[in-house]
Amino acid sequence: MATLPRLRQLRRDKTLFALALNTVRLHLEEEARTSQQPHLREAPDADLLFIQQSIDQWVSLAASYMVRKFHCPLASALSLIGELQTELKRGIPVEELWQIPLEQVLNLPPKLLQRQPETTPAESQQAADAE
Repeated sequence: MATLPRLRQLRRDKTLFALALNTVRLHLEEEARTSQQPHLREAPDADLLFIQQSIDQWVSLAASYMVRKFHCPLASALSLIGELQTELKRGIPVEELWQIPLEQVLNLPPKLLQRQPETTPAESQQAADAE
């Protein structure tokens, strides 16, 4: 079994950094919407559901990338992605995160989605649980 990558190594990986940053931006949007409209926590509208689906897709892309590049188990990849996201939230000013256009992070490039291998329902649930 390969050694798991370190967080510093993940931060330096431009692809993984971009994937995690997109996810962080979407989490920020999700938090803003649910704090402004608390009822959305119980009954999300179509926009919030789309944001949540986009978060899941970016996390899934990042996890697939890590599994392929670093030869680590999916559960470890998801855990490391969560740590990277937490570090990005702490290290990047919120004002900078808000400058990332929402449209940019909501529109996943079709090429990325086509390259993503299918996940099993158990893997999809693991991804959801990791958030």
